[in-house]
Amino acid sequence: MKALSIWTKLFLGLVLFSLAGTLLKATAGVDPGPIAPVASLLTIAIGFIALTQSAHWGYALAVLFVGASAEICGLYTGLPFGRYAYTERWWPIVELPDDHYFPILVPFAWFLVAGGCALAFKAVGKSSMILAPVIATLIDFLMEPVMVKVLGYWRWIEPGPLPGGAPWLNVAGWFLTSLIAAWILSKSKAKGSEDPVWVLVGFVLLITGLWLISERVPA
Repeated sequence: MKALSIWTKLFLGLVLFSLAGTLLKATAGVDPGPIAPVASLLTIAIGFIALTQSAHWGYALAVLFVGASAEICGLYTGLPFGRYAYTERWWPIVELPDDHYFPILVPFAWFLVAGGCALAFKAVGKSSMILAPVIATLIDFLMEPVMVKVLGYWRWIEPGPLPGGAPWLNVAGWFLTSLIAAWILSKSKAKGSEDPVWVLVGFVLLITGLWLISERVPA
């Protein structure tokens, strides 16, 4: 842990803070008010910065552009993930033409998973080009029920049989976009570190914790 950057340590601290706040809300009925969306913004933003310590900014921004483009394309065409719509709950949001909501944090959250996997498994060599998108896609299986049912951040217009109502196309979309992210980040010559592994672990811990609290604590 001593070798981790201050950004990664801050990210992990915010993960624990968010889980503690969620548990307190579920058990004691304490309304966090604006603290919850601010904590979400800071957690994702600081997680993104922590990951960029292991990749040059140019490559990180290129991956971010891929994620944002894929999400916006998905809103209007249903490709590459399937047909879905974001709600107003994931603050901050911008309103796009044709009454589409687009949470600003979406591409950054996607980067934490796709970019995190790419950077975390980069050390294993060429096999990371397949391993990283596979792990990212599996993490999405865990993430969908939390984002859709627990947090209500988006809804599937044409629900499928997968967790959270995701369609099979979502699997292909996540694998493809994560593969592109892995390819781009494989070109970065930034020095490797343990930060991406811990950011990925922290994100999975956050999603798992939110799911367990929603399942185990009576509403």
